Amino acid sequence: MANVYFTVTRDLPLPADAVFDELIDWKGHANWVPLTRVEVLTGDGGPGTEFIATTGVGPLALPDHMRVDELDPEAMTARITKLGVVHLSVTSTGTNTSRLDWVEDIHVRGVPQFLAKPLAAVARMGFQTSIKRMAALIAVH
Repeated sequence: MANVYFTVTRDLPLPADAVFDELIDWKGHANWVPLTRVEVLTGDGGPGTEFIATTGVGPLALPDHMRVDELDPEAMTARITKLGVVHLSVTSTGTNTSRLDWVEDIHVRGVPQFLAKPLAAVARMGFQTSIKRMAALIAVH
């Protein structure tokens, strides 16, 4: 099992509350994470909510079962447990600008540790693309 750690920090020309609202729309991730569908199993989106995000096609699809552990709309932070931990944080940097920090510290079954760094690099690029798509989606609304 590979222990994979990566961060993505992105400055966005969008209000922080709009970015945070999009991030915590768990089902909405399917609109901007390529090849992903999301099923909410339980909960209303807040702490205790469980969902599965499945990314990929056919036998190459990887289901990722997640649980929202903490959600603080005031601080615009969320902590999600999966096979590891995801921490999301949005900070206002101006009237209509914000900074998104996405940190993943995960364990990937079936992947040897020597592939952890290349996998982290690929995941980082994938999330950078997804965040760009999310920002474009928010900008349209």
